Amino acid sequence: MLLSLTLAAGTAQAQPAADADEAVARAASTIEQGYYGDALQQLASPGLRDVAEAQALLGDLYLRGLGVPQNFGTAMDYYRRAAGLGSAAAQNALGRAYAEGQAIPRDAQRAFEYLTEAAMSGVPGYQSDLARALETGVGGEPRPDEAASWYQRAAEQGDLDAMTSLGVLYLEGRGVERDADRAIELFAQASEAGDARAQNNLGLIYVRGEDVERDYDLAFELFSVAAEQGQREALTNLSVMYASGFGVDVDEAQSVRLLEQARRARGLTLSTLLEQVGFPYDARLAEQDWSLPLSPANEQAARGGDPVALYLTALRYLNGAGVRQDIPVGVERMQRAADLGMGTAQFMLGLMYAHGRNLPQDYGHAYVWTSRAALAAVPGAAEVRDALAAEMGAAQLRQAQQRVAASLDRAQ
Repeated sequence: MLLSLTLAAGTAQAQPAADADEAVARAASTIEQGYYGDALQQLASPGLRDVAEAQALLGDLYLRGLGVPQNFGTAMDYYRRAAGLGSAAAQNALGRAYAEGQAIPRDAQRAFEYLTEAAMSGVPGYQSDLARALETGVGGEPRPDEAASWYQRAAEQGDLDAMTSLGVLYLEGRGVERDADRAIELFAQASEAGDARAQNNLGLIYVRGEDVERDYDLAFELFSVAAEQGQREALTNLSVMYASGFGVDVDEAQSVRLLEQARRARGLTLSTLLEQVGFPYDARLAEQDWSLPLSPANEQAARGGDPVALYLTALRYLNGAGVRQDIPVGVERMQRAADLGMGTAQFMLGLMYAHGRNLPQDYGHAYVWTSRAALAAVPGAAEVRDALAAEMGAAQLRQAQQRVAASLDRAQ
């Protein structure tokens, strides 16, 4: 698609600035409403080829696989064009991509350069990203003193993440002289605004009682509000409070439940996500009585190529529900339903490959089918697709994304 856009733009006239700004704003609003295909058409206008924010939004759509198959290479192409046109959003996206090394090969120096360009725009979120790079040593040795300076700039503009991170530096005395009062002030400000990490950090200060008078009740309240947002450390700390009876009556069952939540919140790794997702049934379909024998009508519809019947009978054959279990028939029917464009069957097939259940475990094939399902807006498909991408090597992922595009071409 990028090539065709480039060719088409060769003879197009750029839109006047006011018209271009309006078109980009309209496309951004369309994206917020979830009409990704419409937004893609709006942004693909040849007149917007030299409009930085339009190109950056196109990069976002391809990076996240919204309305189009996820394609990191195409996303990076759009981001590079947008960055060259002065888009701070694209510069920041490129910086993060080079730092993470998933969409493109890791390059710490280029990551730092792009993050710096983006931060110079004055956007607090980009300043906070640069500060984090400086704090952790992306592009060189850690520079906590410079990180503190950039966190300060972002915090002054109300960036909660920067406030909390700056508070950590003051509490630990890294890059700045240790100042517990300043740290508490920053944590309290971010905490009141709802930042879960700040709430957890402030709770720890009151538990330890080193820089303030120990207050288990207040710590319990802070851990609780942070835990409600799924903050991993707060869930763990709240579990300890329940186990020990600090600030709350001892409740070992609740402590165990919170520890389980904390384990799941450690980042949605592929294994954790697959455990949560399981093998969901399409909620849009009437629940079947799987104990009843397979009806001749459903079998006939499946043989006739009806995708819903293929999906339902596939589940029966795979699980031996109302019919003698026949894995090959179940897989073949799920494949046919997926090939016919049934999103739920595509997701189920992707999960089968990801789990290695009834099919050899193959993340490449799993990625292809969960990508197809994500394009069909099947709940949970995009999250599994992205978790798979995080587990795959760059070459394997690139091949899988090419296979997605090829499968869509065949389906048209």
